[in-house]
Parts: sequence; structure tokens; C-alpha cells
Amino acid sequence: MKKVIKKKLEETKQHAFEKKVLQREKAKGAPRVGEFYKENDILLEDIDLGQIRIDMKREGEDITTEEIIETTKIIPLKDHMIEITIYERKDQKDSKEKRNLVLFVHGGGFIGGDVKTKGNQCRYLAQQSGAVVVSPEYRLAPETPYPGAEEDVLGTIDWLEDNADRFNIDTDKMAIMGESAGGHLAVNACLKDKKQRMKLVVPVYGVMDMSVAEDTPYNWDYSLYQMEEEQKDYIMNRLFRFKELNDSMNELYLQNGESTLDGEISPLFSEHLDCLPKVLMIEAEFDYFRVCNQEFEKRMQEAGKDFDVIYYEGLDHGFFDRLGSLPQTQDCIDEIARYIKEM
Repeated sequence: MKKVIKKKLEETKQHAFEKKVLQREKAKGAPRVGEFYKENDILLEDIDLGQIRIDMKREGEDITTEEIIETTKIIPLKDHMIEITIYERKDQKDSKEKRNLVLFVHGGGFIGGDVKTKGNQCRYLAQQSGAVVVSPEYRLAPETPYPGAEEDVLGTIDWLEDNADRFNIDTDKMAIMGESAGGHLAVNACLKDKKQRMKLVVPVYGVMDMSVAEDTPYNWDYSLYQMEEEQKDYIMNRLFRFKELNDSMNELYLQNGESTLDGEISPLFSEHLDCLPKVLMIEAEFDYFRVCNQEFEKRMQEAGKDFDVIYYEGLDHGFFDRLGSLPQTQDCIDEIARYIKEM
């Protein structure tokens, strides 16, 4: 296990937001201090799903310097079809050489997000890695609850394996990655793939435990984060937002009585860690899911798994969205591209 700590680029204070992150958080208004410890009393029927989905559609910038070809295809799965988008460098599109594959699974709490919103990240990853990058438009909750999204990800892997020759994909060098809920889906796909086809899985601040804070066996709490005193309210406000969203996410995604403490649901409790390939975990200091992900690191270490961690100081959940405006996002993709090349 190797852990790389990425220092802040502008802010010098310990346990503080990077300057751009703090500016962004302050622009949203005053922290909701009085609500940090209140029980979430929002009724399911009152959740503004449309607004949540709009808020999740914030695209990063296109920072590619080489031409990337995007192709969309509708592919058949078991009893339905989904759309996928394929990203590949133009100078490699007609090459007869076998290429590495990356399956990129977008985030959005299982209830939002889409392929287009992370398209520029996929384009830049294709440029830097030289791999074929494929992103599936998997079905979302609440319209399609668990296990619909997982079935779509695994079905996409099946389709890519069956069609590998069409895209000159080397099926011995396939990786899967995702951010937030997409990281959860990527890890669960590896845990449940009986053929164990992936050589690398990269969860970017993935959701390794879906449990609400009050149900976590490791007792999630704000006190588990060290915070610079002057920024404490803003840091806690950011953590609170995702604590609140996580409560809603569970109710909308898990509609049939599934337990988040079940290893089939939350990777943290899986009894099949031996099925995981090499793991690269991308973590942020002020991510709500950092605590459960560190517990997942402990479990992998106990199981003797091959994994590395890249830890970004001063950043929060969602930093992967900010390609072009936050330098660490580009650095993160560069690091992932290096691992993909080395598969």
C-alpha cells in the first residue's frame, strides 16, 4: 500500500480549505450552523428531485489539446437498452494496436448526474491515458431503484467484452472508475463480476458505505475531521450538505428494505474483497465519505489487498467536477492516467 499526500497549492494553514474551495463555499451564503446536529426531517415526497438534478449538472472545462472523437451508441442489455459514449484519441482511432479500456461511471448519488456532465473529464482522460474511455448512461433512482444501476454497469462490461475487437480493446487491460456514487458502482461491479475482468478500479471519493451517519458502526461525526478554527463553520456546512443528501439518496435508491450494512450494498462490509483487482483510491480531506473510506482502507490492508491512496489536502467532495478551474482536478486525472498506462 502506497499513500501519496497532495499538499494545497495556495492555502498555507493546516486543515483548511484550499483558497478556491473556500471562495466557492462562501459564495453559497452563510453556513446553516443551526441545522448541523438536527435530525433530517425532510419528507421523501417533499424532496425537489428536479432541482437536485439541475444542481448536479455542472460541467468542467474542456482542457484537451488533442482531438478526441466522441461516439454514442445504444447497446442492448438483458431486458432493456442504454446509451454509452465512447471517447478516443483521433490519432489512435484507426490503429490496429490493442488499447487499454477505462469504463467511467459518473456520480450523482444514484439519483442524478449524467454522461455529458463528466464528458470533459472523460475526454481529458482519453487524451492523457491513450485508452478507450467508455461512459454508460445507467438508469437512475427513484425511477429505477437498486440494483438497476449495478446491472447496467455489469451489462456494459459484458457488451464491451463481446465487442472488444470492434474497438481494438485489450480485454486483459480493462479498468473501471467512477466518482462518488459512480465509485461505489465501480467497486461493487468488481466485487460482483464473477469473471473478475477488471485489472484496476479507481473510486474517486467513492461511497464505500451508504449508511446514514447515525447507523455507522464507526460512529461518523464532525469531530473526526480536524478543522482550522476560522473556517470551521464553512467546512462543517460542506460536510452537512452531503450528510443530508446521503439520507435522501438511500431512501430513493434502496426501495425494497435493503440494509446499508449488507456487504452486497455497501462495499465496506463486503465479504468478497478477494475479488477486487488493484485499487487506487482518490480521497479528499473534507469529504463526507472520507471516514468510511478510511475504514475500507483498513479492511483492504487486513485482507492483504494491493491498493494505493492519493489524498488531496484542503479539498472536498465534488472537486473532480471542477476541471479547468481547480488545478488538482487535472492533476488527479493525470495520476489516474498514469496508473491506466501501467496496467
